[in-house]
Amino acid sequence: MKNIQTFPAFIVDDDPFWTAILKQILTGIGFTDIHTFEDGQTCMDQIHLNPRLVFLDYQMENSDGLDILKKIKAYYPGIEVVFCTALENLEVALTAIEYGSVEYLLKSNVTEQSVKEIVANFQSSQVA
Repeated sequence: MKNIQTFPAFIVDDDPFWTAILKQILTGIGFTDIHTFEDGQTCMDQIHLNPRLVFLDYQMENSDGLDILKKIKAYYPGIEVVFCTALENLEVALTAIEYGSVEYLLKSNVTEQSVKEIVANFQSSQVA
């Protein structure tokens, strides 16, 4: 089985600072094919690139993260989506999980270690 870091990864977020930080973390842990998008529609236009992992923002100027999550999962349920937000909201978190997100990540709590753990959990679930 190929290593998850060799597959495309998407970052979908309209905050360029957050996108840069997450891209740096992913690059640092071995991802080589990272695509960034400022809105959900642009992401969906490129979904044919078949990412294995998508970091998806909840609140974007032109997109609703929950709607995009549903579209990603409708395209291919095997794409792992990590829902990222600055909003600490249990209802949104539960809805994201219900729609198929594997993780609800608060941006204020993100560290390189937390992203490594998410990737490691995803990698180990692919082996099982």
